[in-house]
Amino acid sequence: MSKTYLIRLYFQNAMHIGAASPGIGLEGTDGMIIHSDTLWAALCNNWAIARKVGKVAFDDFLDAFVTGNPLFQISSGFPLTDKGYYWLPKPLSEPFPFTSDCQCQDDMRQDYGKAIKRKNLLRLDHFIGWLNFDDEIDLETAQDDITAGNAVDEVRPHNTLDRTSMAAQIYHSGSTYFDKGKAGVYFLLRTDDPDVAGVISDLLDIIKNSAGIGGNRSIGLGAIEHVDPMEEVDASWSFLNDNSGKNAYCTLSIYHPKPAENFVQGSVAYNLILRKGWTGSLSVGSQVKRQTVYMFAEGSVFTDEPQGHLVDLSPTQTPDNEPYPHPIWRYGYAFTVPIKIQQEKATHE
Repeated sequence: MSKTYLIRLYFQNAMHIGAASPGIGLEGTDGMIIHSDTLWAALCNNWAIARKVGKVAFDDFLDAFVTGNPLFQISSGFPLTDKGYYWLPKPLSEPFPFTSDCQCQDDMRQDYGKAIKRKNLLRLDHFIGWLNFDDEIDLETAQDDITAGNAVDEVRPHNTLDRTSMAAQIYHSGSTYFDKGKAGVYFLLRTDDPDVAGVISDLLDIIKNSAGIGGNRSIGLGAIEHVDPMEEVDASWSFLNDNSGKNAYCTLSIYHPKPAENFVQGSVAYNLILRKGWTGSLSVGSQVKRQTVYMFAEGSVFTDEPQGHLVDLSPTQTPDNEPYPHPIWRYGYAFTVPIKIQQEKATHE
């Protein structure tokens, strides 16, 4: 039987997770979320360098994921703020107040809609209500702002010099700052192998002491201050496996369907996210741009349970016109929770 574990990371300063589609001259952040493929890449790269973590060799770890029998599944990383608030992605299905079943007043529905319109993250209790199709509207929770909970995105100017002409150029880079010791990032790990939890704990210690997570690590971003001891989720997370009355699935990770999946027929509401960048291998000196791919974003909803797979994004060629030394895999397995939906929207004269 699979178990789900909660993993909490706290950073020394800030982290930088580059947005997939920033504006011209603006390198933004990606909504305070560390996408699941970024987390998995950090685990994979450091596992490759260590060659063996605990009793699990890197080749065995990678082969399990490539062949469709992953040792574990992970969610994306979401903010954990002061007062113990956990934040999760806003499901893209219609919440109860917007459906024909809701008997609430139009002004209450409008206030609720305004409160959640621009949010991409919900507090845990609000998220559970959305999953359960609750008929109560909690405006106070809906209006809660994550920036009041010791986490904020900031964009700052930087200067770069052309190596030939020495001409200066300004660019902007976004970072997510957390109040030290009060806020951080958490993610969920699901596995049916009792040894995996210990292996991942050992690997996170390696990352904490050597690498960090995300971009701009050379200027101190992404450095991990400490990792809380991994623990199995308590009763407040029982919704993760609660199928009672549910008729769909919401993703807590990004997701790339494997060829055999009929995701079009089962899709209810979704966003697509562009995944691009450099190979980023810690075991190879030359880094080149990997192939790009679109994946389903966190909060996407499907009637059929998504599965996913590893996606091979190996560069077509290197500057030396030689094949890249090893495949470049990106994590596309879906981490889902059951959700109740009604696709019919409320109509009012």
